[in-house]
Amino acid sequence: MDAGWTTEAFEVVSLACEHYGGMGTWRRLREVRLLPLRLSGLVPWLKGSGSTFPLPSRFEIRPRERTTRFVDFPTQGEVGTFSNGAVRIERIADGMVVATGEAHRRTFRGLAGAGRWTPLDALYFFGYALAHYHSLPFTLLDARLLSARTAGTGPARKHILELELPADLHTHSRRQSFHFDALGNLTRHDYHAEVIGFWARGAHFWRRQTLCNGFPVSLDRHVLARIGSHAIPITALRATFASAEVDLAPE
Repeated sequence: MDAGWTTEAFEVVSLACEHYGGMGTWRRLREVRLLPLRLSGLVPWLKGSGSTFPLPSRFEIRPRERTTRFVDFPTQGEVGTFSNGAVRIERIADGMVVATGEAHRRTFRGLAGAGRWTPLDALYFFGYALAHYHSLPFTLLDARLLSARTAGTGPARKHILELELPADLHTHSRRQSFHFDALGNLTRHDYHAEVIGFWARGAHFWRRQTLCNGFPVSLDRHVLARIGSHAIPITALRATFASAEVDLAPE
């Protein structure tokens, strides 16, 4: 933990970790499986959701390994894998690799990243996003604390931590803000989705939480456009899931 962490900020993250099942659950976490229901919003529409890339039948997320698998992606019988920055698509039947990218983030630079996404592009973006989201709040103490503040009073009180995330972490941006309620629930997450563009600044609301094997999972992720710290009523992205499963190692 960096020296920049205050006692109050540390206690916010500690409470959040307990709310999400405790460090024991995090150490035992093997895999989170999600069945996607719908992907909508401005960003998926611009980037070709349902046209240049599909939804997989299932996401298999191993956040401790920074890995996400997309089953039946981009076609049935194929699987896409994001693994700590590298992406590949292979046939399930024989393991033959049909597409790969070792440092795929670089391909989003300049005009090349402004158009619609290929399956590898979508695999990178949603792969790192899901791996990072499901590592929270447990990995936050690896970051550097930039600021901490509170807003509201009583049950409506929330704690807002602005952090600089590690340079080796594949995520939207190094600088992100996390909003926790009085119970330690992560309710909002602000970031700049750099691979999309300079304008892609979102306020991500974590909703419809379900408890899976002692680990809360959000089945509705609603990202609104953001100007400064203010969310505005434009849906940048909304991902809903039909169900979730969590696999833990034995105690």
